[in-house]
Amino acid sequence: MKVLTSVITILLFSINCFAQTSYDFAITLPPNSPEISAVPKSFYGIYSSDSADIDYEFSAKGIFAISTIYNQISRETVRESSKYRVDNGYLFGVQKDDSIPCILEGEYYVFGIKYREQIIGGTAQHKLVQLTPNSFIVNFKENGTFTPSLFEFKGKTVSVSHFTYDSEATVFDGITSKKTATSNQMNTISLSPTLEEWNKISLSSIMTRPTLFKR
Repeated sequence: MKVLTSVITILLFSINCFAQTSYDFAITLPPNSPEISAVPKSFYGIYSSDSADIDYEFSAKGIFAISTIYNQISRETVRESSKYRVDNGYLFGVQKDDSIPCILEGEYYVFGIKYREQIIGGTAQHKLVQLTPNSFIVNFKENGTFTPSLFEFKGKTVSVSHFTYDSEATVFDGITSKKTATSNQMNTISLSPTLEEWNKISLSSIMTRPTLFKR
């Protein structure tokens, strides 16, 4: 019996050692801050970056993420179908009443379609909160909890940083209210900081290095 108990103890210890821990927030950040529907008009426009596969659009309707979904169609399909045709580097028939730039790679035409997703405003469940006249947090909602991303405007640019933390995540030790859920060897800790606890956390310690987007 002692041997069996020891084996079980070792197994439980091993499971705990290999279990991974992730963090999110049960509330929007900063705590008790009012939600807004859009950034100020002076920041409106589309911002792009050479180091990211996404653009951001800011308008009176909210915030949109614009990405490109790549696809391909065979030369045989274009040749044998009356629906498609290629003329001077443009593919007709994929989008109604419009053409798409394409390139020929082997036996396939490769093309990209812009996908525009509203992340603030409309039916989106994510929340936008203003920190300063030039900085904002987008609280991305997933499965009932939130993760923050920081948007900081300067001139005709916006710097975007996303939520991250180190493996030990000691930065969250000062938060008293926590709930832990375990599933498939993953411990998810949902944090509910007070405003005082939140203000003690340096944003740079929980955000990725910013990516610069230009208007």
